[in-house]
Amino acid sequence: MFFVLFLVSSISFPIIINSQNTPNKRYVFILDASGSMSEKWDGKTRIAVAKEKLIQVLGGLPKDASVGLVAYGNRIAGCQSARLYHPIQKGGAQIVSQKLASIVPAGSTPIAQTLQVVGEYLLNDQVETEIIFISDGVESCEGDPKSVLYNLRQSGKKFRLQILGIDIDPKGEEDFKRLSLLGDGNYFSLKSPEDYDRSFRRIFSHLDLKEQSETENTNAVALIPQSTNPPIENKGKIKIVSVLPYEDGSENGYIVNYEYSAVLPTEYMIQWYLYPTEEKRRSFPIPPLRERRMGDVTKQLVELKSGKEGKGRFVFVLPPGKRMKTSVELWDMTGIPQIIALSEEKPVHEK
Repeated sequence: MFFVLFLVSSISFPIIINSQNTPNKRYVFILDASGSMSEKWDGKTRIAVAKEKLIQVLGGLPKDASVGLVAYGNRIAGCQSARLYHPIQKGGAQIVSQKLASIVPAGSTPIAQTLQVVGEYLLNDQVETEIIFISDGVESCEGDPKSVLYNLRQSGKKFRLQILGIDIDPKGEEDFKRLSLLGDGNYFSLKSPEDYDRSFRRIFSHLDLKEQSETENTNAVALIPQSTNPPIENKGKIKIVSVLPYEDGSENGYIVNYEYSAVLPTEYMIQWYLYPTEEKRRSFPIPPLRERRMGDVTKQLVELKSGKEGKGRFVFVLPPGKRMKTSVELWDMTGIPQIIALSEEKPVHEK
């Protein structure tokens, strides 16, 4: 008999998954890595909580479980960011856990395209696949997820779609409920990190789940995955040198020039943000280091650089009639990507 630990929140006991006589299952995990997953949620970013919970689940699956990973966003601009990060592979849970570490939230929410990728590369008409989809927002790329699911059903693909929605508004929850019904699955509303545990208990109820005792719980704490990133301190600097207007024929816009310096001659990512001057109560924050909540990010661009010093620029068109600010971040892409420097905010003036 084989036992593994499934760790839940600190206020409840871990779960033991008894994998004896459990048939091999196929699982696809879809992770939302759009920019909004950087928002703080109970003291951590949404992406950090999602990764932590997924790693716990993956560690508790039977050894022979077939597991795959798809994500969208992850620093890829535009609405074509859905990627297959690991095909469905028997015993692939450990590899998927490792690949989760390199995913960084930045980008849009192309749910329809993502489901299309899953259908094309991971589903078949012989064996049912359990799709576990974690997202904090609905489709933002004018796709039609319902149509994609309907077409997958019509083509004979066998699957169940389980959706976990992070702090979704009422209209968005209705959309996700319809999607889950089309996918022959369920919608789970996540209003706090603890809701993950209750949701996963239901999703994996086909496994023999048993609560562990409080005494055994003490030993389970050591299985919580720890971050391999060193502390962030004195690793780099980034600044906006200038914000200048430009004209190119009929197009008017602005150029943000930046410079950065860092300690190591390695790979870096620069993220640029444009956002309203006036902050909003419900908002989309700029990721780590920036603690306060900000108004919704209006534009966001990414540029990759090599070397411990460099400079570059971002070109954009200013939304009409709005007072805006801009800032840039410096990310170290060595190992698990992490933010190491943040520029001062600069106002963007209309000509």
